[in-house]
Amino acid sequence: MGLSRRDMNWKKWSIRVARLRALVRAGVVNNEGFYTLGGRLALDFANSHERVGREKDGLASFEDLLTFLKSHRLLHEDEASDLHMFLFQNPARCQKVIEGLIQLRHEFRQVLADLSSGWPANPDFMTKINDHLAGFRSFLKLEPASEGMVLRTVIEEKGPEKLMFPIVRDIADFLASDHVEKTKSCANEDCGLYFVNLSRNGRRRWCSMSTCGNRAKVNAYLKRQEA
Repeated sequence: MGLSRRDMNWKKWSIRVARLRALVRAGVVNNEGFYTLGGRLALDFANSHERVGREKDGLASFEDLLTFLKSHRLLHEDEASDLHMFLFQNPARCQKVIEGLIQLRHEFRQVLADLSSGWPANPDFMTKINDHLAGFRSFLKLEPASEGMVLRTVIEEKGPEKLMFPIVRDIADFLASDHVEKTKSCANEDCGLYFVNLSRNGRRRWCSMSTCGNRAKVNAYLKRQEA
């Protein structure tokens, strides 16, 4: 007797949960299924179109954005609650923010494709980043930390637009860093994830050995067996 639809759905759910937990343990994704192997926020944002356990875009909604930022410890739960209320009161404004970020991600991924192929970053994209940065009202604030003091950038904007700041800021930091020359795309043509290659010998080819690297090894082994 075959499994009922309910049992089949339960089995699929169990497999997805088990896979997610395995990838979390391997340091490939966080508990929300977002990839964390990029080496910095900017690249994790670029990779956010993929999300373990999701068939659609991992950053398809404003609520997905809140989850993404919380999972990267860039948004406190109380701030997220306030923004959930803002979403209820002004959904159009929140939708504009997520649409702007999806477009920014698309353009940034094209820049990463150029960089990983040895081409320079498109100057039009840098102009767009500068325009975004110029639009944020911010100030520096010295605050106590676990060890001494830390200087933080505080955004005066109270609306959903402020959620763009940490992402835009890290993209700008990335473009001004030596990570540009070390950016690679996964050698698996079906993957599409980017990472900063910080390996000692500079020979890292895969987004993660736990995923694409292991699959490549298995495929190579099977081909050798067939020869």
